[in-house]
Amino acid sequence: MEKILIIDDDVDICALLKRFLERNGYEVTTSFKGQEGVHQFRNNDFDVVLTDFRLPDLDGIEVLKSIKKIKPNIPVIVITGYSDVGQAVKVIRLGAFEYVTKPIFPEEILMLIKDALDLKPDSTERDISSKRGVEKSKKQPLSNTSDYVFGKSPHAKRVQNLIELVAPTDMTVVILGASGTGKEVAARMIHRNSIRKEKPFVAVDCGALPKELAASELFGHEKGAFTGAVSAKKGHFEMANGGTLFLDEIGNLTYENQIKLLRVLQERVIRRMGSEKDIPVDVRIIVATNEDLKNAMRRGEFREDIYFRINEFNIDLPSVKENKEDLEEYLDFFLEKSNQELNKKISKIDQPVIEAFRKYSWPGNIREIKNVVKRLVLLTNGQVITKDALPPEFLNASTVQSGNSAGQNIFSLKTVVEQAESEAILRALKATNYNKSKCAELLGVDRKTLYNKMNAYGLIN
Repeated sequence: MEKILIIDDDVDICALLKRFLERNGYEVTTSFKGQEGVHQFRNNDFDVVLTDFRLPDLDGIEVLKSIKKIKPNIPVIVITGYSDVGQAVKVIRLGAFEYVTKPIFPEEILMLIKDALDLKPDSTERDISSKRGVEKSKKQPLSNTSDYVFGKSPHAKRVQNLIELVAPTDMTVVILGASGTGKEVAARMIHRNSIRKEKPFVAVDCGALPKELAASELFGHEKGAFTGAVSAKKGHFEMANGGTLFLDEIGNLTYENQIKLLRVLQERVIRRMGSEKDIPVDVRIIVATNEDLKNAMRRGEFREDIYFRINEFNIDLPSVKENKEDLEEYLDFFLEKSNQELNKKISKIDQPVIEAFRKYSWPGNIREIKNVVKRLVLLTNGQVITKDALPPEFLNASTVQSGNSAGQNIFSLKTVVEQAESEAILRALKATNYNKSKCAELLGVDRKTLYNKMNAYGLIN
């Protein structure tokens, strides 16, 4: 069981995160002062640290430096009530894994912790089935993995066959698909069924890499390479050595970093910032994109030589709208998972609910199905999910398509606003080639607000 240390003088936040993370299978220790937290860290083994930036005795930078001095490879997530870009850059340069502004959302913290654990240099891909006591087998079919379900439609069988075919090879794979179709999950399945499965799987969101830090994050840096580089740091390529590196939203890499990536792809060596020494790396590359890279090449935004290097094998994931045949497979799968996570015993989903789901467009795809089913399981007191628990957008989708006069509910202000926001975010994402920073700027909101709305509407990959 992974151990989490939370350092925050806000007792309510500590209690909230402690309860939430313990329900998700972590062992959590809390400290209300910086020095106390550093003392706890020095005398115990922890896998991840969450620390507030403003503490009664120390600030987040002092805590971060102390922790990195004791155990430099332990991921540290810094939490603050103030959104300051300069501050964020500073803590990232000092080695923080992520910088999160309040108000915090437990689900977001959970995702960051999972990402941090995956990126630990000594970590390998974690097989969830082993935690449940399920015997692992080399011949276990892909459809039995615990975090993904394959349907029975021709679309699903084709994707399954492609993954089974390419996984044992060392070919570079390009995974195509809209937001929420499960591109990272597919990448993890390729890794899990490859000869590299005992080595690290490292996932990188290229769209989230700050321009000034991207080279450091990907290739690492030496001490003194730039202001604030107080110690040497491994990049994602070194962390993934021997295993698999998943580059999500690869089209959002800057032209300069595309050139550096090309050198790695060609020569299989990296050079840390501030170093003159080449470091050999043995990494399998899997990339994902929401956009057509050929169009990006025509616009001069993506290098042709990189495209032809990575385009050895393609897997195109269908959207839920294109593949409604497997909707009930997804519903049953996420019902079971939600029951386990929320300690509930919902036995089934009522047929009218399934019919409403069939008439809905599912813009957030599989991720949206997962979020909706989990919310319905939480809200249901009996053993059957009924139509009464459905959010308005599903009732509206049903009544409008059936021609029922009750379809006038589409003029519910809340529903109209949510639908308009969701559509606006999707348009802005497409217009900015799914670069979340540029998308937030285009929409006139900060990145935190964009992330929260994408999560709420099931638009997160």
